[in-house]
Amino acid sequence: MKKQTFHLPYSGIGCHTYDLLYHEQGDYSVIIQLDNPVLQYCADEQAYARFHQTFVNLVKVLGAGYTLQKTDILAQKHYEPRREDDFLSQRFQETFAGRAYREGSTYLTITRNVERSSFFTYDAGDFTAFERSIAKVLDILESRACQPRVLREPEIRALLSRMLAFNFSDKAYALTNFKAGDACLQLGERVIRSLSLLDVDQVNLPSSLRPSTVLDLGDRLPADPLHFLPLVPGCQALVYNQVIQIPDQQREVARLQHKRRKHASMPDPANDVSVQDIDRVLAAIARDNQLLVYGHYNILLSARENELDRSVNFVEGALFSLGIIPSRNAYNQLELFRCALPGNASELKVYDKFLTTADAALCLFYKERLPRSEASDFQIYFTDRQGLPLAIDTSDVPVYTGRINNRNKFVLGPSGTGKSFFMNHLMRQYALQHTDVILVDTGHSYRGLCAYYHGRYITYSEEAPITMNPFRISAAELNEEKREFLKSLVALLWKGVDGVLSQVEDSVLSAVIASYYQHYQDSGLESDYLCFQSFYDFSLARIQEITASEAIDFDVKSYRFILKKFCKGQAYGQILNNQLDESLFDEPFIVFEIDAIKEHKILFPITTLIIMDVFLQKMRHKKNRKALIIEEAWKAIASPLMAGYILYVYKTVRKFWGEAVVVTQELDDIIGNAVVKNSIINNSDTICLLDQTKFRDNFDEIAALLSINEVERKKIFTINSLDNKEGRGRFKEVYIKRGATGEVYGVEVSLEEYLTFTTERQEKEAMQVYLSKYGDFRQALERFVTDFRASGLKLHEFAYLILQRSYEKVPLHA
Repeated sequence: MKKQTFHLPYSGIGCHTYDLLYHEQGDYSVIIQLDNPVLQYCADEQAYARFHQTFVNLVKVLGAGYTLQKTDILAQKHYEPRREDDFLSQRFQETFAGRAYREGSTYLTITRNVERSSFFTYDAGDFTAFERSIAKVLDILESRACQPRVLREPEIRALLSRMLAFNFSDKAYALTNFKAGDACLQLGERVIRSLSLLDVDQVNLPSSLRPSTVLDLGDRLPADPLHFLPLVPGCQALVYNQVIQIPDQQREVARLQHKRRKHASMPDPANDVSVQDIDRVLAAIARDNQLLVYGHYNILLSARENELDRSVNFVEGALFSLGIIPSRNAYNQLELFRCALPGNASELKVYDKFLTTADAALCLFYKERLPRSEASDFQIYFTDRQGLPLAIDTSDVPVYTGRINNRNKFVLGPSGTGKSFFMNHLMRQYALQHTDVILVDTGHSYRGLCAYYHGRYITYSEEAPITMNPFRISAAELNEEKREFLKSLVALLWKGVDGVLSQVEDSVLSAVIASYYQHYQDSGLESDYLCFQSFYDFSLARIQEITASEAIDFDVKSYRFILKKFCKGQAYGQILNNQLDESLFDEPFIVFEIDAIKEHKILFPITTLIIMDVFLQKMRHKKNRKALIIEEAWKAIASPLMAGYILYVYKTVRKFWGEAVVVTQELDDIIGNAVVKNSIINNSDTICLLDQTKFRDNFDEIAALLSINEVERKKIFTINSLDNKEGRGRFKEVYIKRGATGEVYGVEVSLEEYLTFTTERQEKEAMQVYLSKYGDFRQALERFVTDFRASGLKLHEFAYLILQRSYEKVPLHA
């Protein structure tokens, strides 16, 4: 085997306005790190077109004598969990420890090609023009949100070193010898193969190219033509090398015309086709001001030798589906590898590049970027589409940047789509970030989470109803908001959920409430005087005075009779006359579970309304974050009578670092309810949708109501439809729309979180057996997980076994 030294093709790095990489042949290059502006699975065809037009503009700005070399690197890495103080957060991080994922980085190398001759002469004017061109390029990239950054000398050396080692994953790495063969390069245990996308002898490309293609994922989803690059199995690193060389246009047009005359002089079918192709190109140049360029594309794959064929077959299959047949004559593996080095595209041979228009050549540039965690002080962890923990900000940064105007959320998910897990996962992380959480639930979905955080879990029963005294307020609390709340409450007691006050009744009740508190202050009564009973007694007399003096009609008989049941000693006498537990004000995590009265036409709406008032008091007087979550209980207050009140809550909460979240699962709830539309949805800038397959046939109505455009709709119908299940635990996906745009995330949790959130009755009851024994929820959870893993059983089998032993009174560890 012939041995020789691998010689780098550079003469050095010079520091000027920008740090330049000098080629030994005299060319000089700037290397720019940037972000591809199109987010993976963005579903926006126009985003790909905008990227395409951006690079068309770059080619025109630079002009003849320049080379653009775009290098997209996709490195396989393994997730390193963060250290968390919270037990469940730590278990969440550990669930992903060691999981393989792809990390992308992109570099654009712009090279000024010098004229080749026996001597190289420095041209100061040309160099100044080069620096001006680079400044224009950076401005264009910046305006397109590409986040460009010119590499400095240490970073250039680091990139070149990484390319030589072909190692973009490890913090520490070493260079090793190359063994060059016809089919691949060998670096120790790893093998590198270069797949050139085009064989110039055959030109197996589709008849037309577009900046994007279409994936069929239940809906037609726009994607990059090379969208499959992050999905290549088995490879440790992938580098997609894209090169465009801009030649002298007049010279290339003259060559094309000469070639056309040559083909036209010898008529036969093949020459006729060539003439037609050249005519189309010349017409495009004349009509659309197209530029001719030389293009080169090759994909370098690094894998263990036994995995390489799998990776190559996947790439070739994906290219075939695009109508591209990669070159089978890529025997110059070392040559192709060298040409992938930044600033070394000048070593490309004639047989490795082809002439085409800039528009066509740029269609094969890779345009997508993988999602990254958002920088914020309020991070909520989900996973991205490849199963990597990803932090997003659902509340603060979107407000500060103007993406949303309020923090309110509306959540829609049919039964079984993972709605409860999503909400538990969200609220668990809210609770960690100093948020006072009040949950109003009707299905015991949050019992485990409440127990984990040692919160207050309040359930309604006839023996121990949720009691309040909404009339007992201080003079400082007596404002227009509070008077409107009390009027809504009295109207609800009198008219019921669907009732509506007449204008006269509304005015009378407003006057009565104002008089009641004025009478209390003027008389110097004790605060114990304030309750529903005293209000009821006062109001009967005051209503008669008002109706007599104003000569108006008021149905005082029905008012007296219907409200009497809420007086002391009557059927519902405890509800509005007993003081609320004042310690609730300081409780950071409270669940009001009112499943027992969800069908009660009187108690359900009253209790829900009063709980909302409890939240308002927290909202006004506590300085930290607050969140009110109303599950199906929102139906109790979504009535014409309550519309003004709920609208007030939704509009006001944003001013106090708070948010209101409404959760539902029924389509008719949002389509047929004017209160939901006018109060809840119109004041919720964040929309969270679970799997909407069930609603596909009716989704036009939902889309119109939630202001979801066609691009966002395509994203929504990718929920749970990707082939991304391998190597992951059970998970469901959710679409979160913040403002006008949204993204799809995974809700994938640890076993400990699953057991905390589960709504499966058998699993919940089995956990209760452990909780009864150990008392503390976390201790019970850890013992449950330890015993389950030691059992070797499936989870439902283990839960069944625990319940059987419980019924038979067999000790847990017998």
